Amino acid sequence: MDNSKEITTLVKEQGPLHYMLKIESFSSIGALLKGSGEDCIKSFEFSAGGCKWVLKIHWNENKDDQDKSHISMFLRLIDKVKPGEVVTAMFRFYVHNQKLGNYLVMQQEGILVLPISEVMDASKGYILDDCCVVGVEVFSAKSEYKFGTLAVVGKNSTRQYTWKVAKFSALTDARLYSPVFTIDGISWSLSIYPKGNNGAKGESLSLFLNLMDEDGSVFASGNRVFAKYEVSIKDQLRNNYCSFSSIHLPFSTSHWFDANANGWGKANFIPLSDLKDPSKGYLENDELLIQVNFESILRITSV
Repeated sequence: MDNSKEITTLVKEQGPLHYMLKIESFSSIGALLKGSGEDCIKSFEFSAGGCKWVLKIHWNENKDDQDKSHISMFLRLIDKVKPGEVVTAMFRFYVHNQKLGNYLVMQQEGILVLPISEVMDASKGYILDDCCVVGVEVFSAKSEYKFGTLAVVGKNSTRQYTWKVAKFSALTDARLYSPVFTIDGISWSLSIYPKGNNGAKGESLSLFLNLMDEDGSVFASGNRVFAKYEVSIKDQLRNNYCSFSSIHLPFSTSHWFDANANGWGKANFIPLSDLKDPSKGYLENDELLIQVNFESILRITSV
């Protein structure tokens, strides 16, 4: 552990009062997040002392020296603090010892640093079936308890969807949604702005991936989903799929989807001049084929 700050530790039979997070497939989380621009897991909001908080966990892996690989846990206050208002909190981080049935409780100012090698040491009991349970307790007068589960979903499933957009030149809607499709039990929809959106209006096709509720409406529930994916359109003359961004680089991206950010994509996915160029092959018989491939999906669910 990081000895730069004094750590107070104790063992308790009871878990934290306010929030726990069950992390499944613990050994693979760091690799899934690496290179995606995301190295952090953010929990659901929970209430304590009249304030809203989130637990954030950063993965910091060092392939050259595994002893230096660690996870960092810290709290973030969500509420906006009014001028002159001070929020004071004392908190403790918990790690469940699944072997002994108790909890290692650690109190440290600011951020807690926990070596991954220590968590992965089966003899210590913090990892069981590649699952680790952590939590936090914020000392307060009143609180709301929540429990979440972080899971890697559908690791061995086919995660691809193709949308055929017919009569493209006759489209009049500003935005068009694909039928809702399900990948790993999660509902999605692709959407396009045929004539572009925002700064790309009249210049480019805008293309987005959207997280949806099961009834086909725009996602509004409490779960959070992380997806790493690639979107492409088919060159029907040469029978291959091409990925674009505004500078014609492969459009492989990642995003945390939730009720506040349920769509992600590119306003300037491909210039309309290229899309409509017959020599490019993207529009054959006035049909456009769009494909999305998912590389990895994580889901945090609230219980």
